[in-house]
Amino acid sequence: MGVNLQKGQRIDLTKGNVRLNKLVVGLGWDVNKYDGGEQFDLDAAAFMLGDNGRVIKDSDFVFYNNPADEAQALEHMGDNLTGQGEGDDEQIIVDLSRIPPVYQKIAFT
Repeated sequence: MGVNLQKGQRIDLTKGNVRLNKLVVGLGWDVNKYDGGEQFDLDAAAFMLGDNGRVIKDSDFVFYNNPADEAQALEHMGDNLTGQGEGDDEQIIVDLSRIPPVYQKIAFT
């Protein structure tokens, strides 16, 4: 099941599906033909957040240069520098069953 979100939108993915434990979060982009022709790179990242809404330790920030957290609950699948091609340009795989209970939210950027 695919879900497309808009900037700032929030969603509870387990509502109506309490057994959901694996997901793929993807970011896709294409160069805007009106951007002046310059190349740019977007990056997918995830922050595992504690009760206070903050990252507890540096390894809780998952991105191309830190591709997995300590519990191996989140895995960044690599950095796409151009956005070329169809579909997702970058993906983060999430295994909800491996997230330690100290984390209350995951924020994706």
